[in-house]
Amino acid sequence: MSAPEIPITIYRGETFEFGIMYAEDEFVSPYPEITGMASRSPARLIVPAHGVPDGWPVRIDCVKKPVELNTPEDEWVYPKVIDADTLELNDVNAHCWQSFSGPGQLIVPKPADLTGWRCRAQVRTKSGGDLLHTWDSDPAQNPDSLVIVDVALSQFVLTMSAAQSEALEWSKGFYEAEVIAPGGQVYKLTAISPIEVTREVTT
Repeated sequence: MSAPEIPITIYRGETFEFGIMYAEDEFVSPYPEITGMASRSPARLIVPAHGVPDGWPVRIDCVKKPVELNTPEDEWVYPKVIDADTLELNDVNAHCWQSFSGPGQLIVPKPADLTGWRCRAQVRTKSGGDLLHTWDSDPAQNPDSLVIVDVALSQFVLTMSAAQSEALEWSKGFYEAEVIAPGGQVYKLTAISPIEVTREVTT
């Protein structure tokens, strides 16, 4: 699976935290079953033992009613985890829809187990150009800023303190991020992507 291009904007003088989710090349199997709708506004789905991290992309399929819950194949929704059996679609108002009739299914990209993984990224003026900034989850590499490996949410979080972003002397560039598995295999997390630093309004 090719790595996506993910543009980034950093606001000078603000704390920067940018999470990039990481999934395996398969879906959770068997597909979690949607057995009911606990509330309609916002829509809360009952999905026993769903195992979905908070904000993780999912698709909804095979719900008989309301059909509006079903997600087109090329789209994703990002539910909020209420508890181990309940997911909330905070921006979905199902108040005027038909009563739930199922069961339905949840299509979930399988979250990767990031235990023991490392992430690194560099910003350059262009591909192969001058080095502007470095990120790494290993402090021993002496990076400019740290990456947090969030095992619970299966994501790598690029971070920068407000003082660090204020001190940046560049405004545009290109970055690329890689991840390193516990066995030493190196994978692309992102394609070469644009990154910019812009001035905040409130100081």
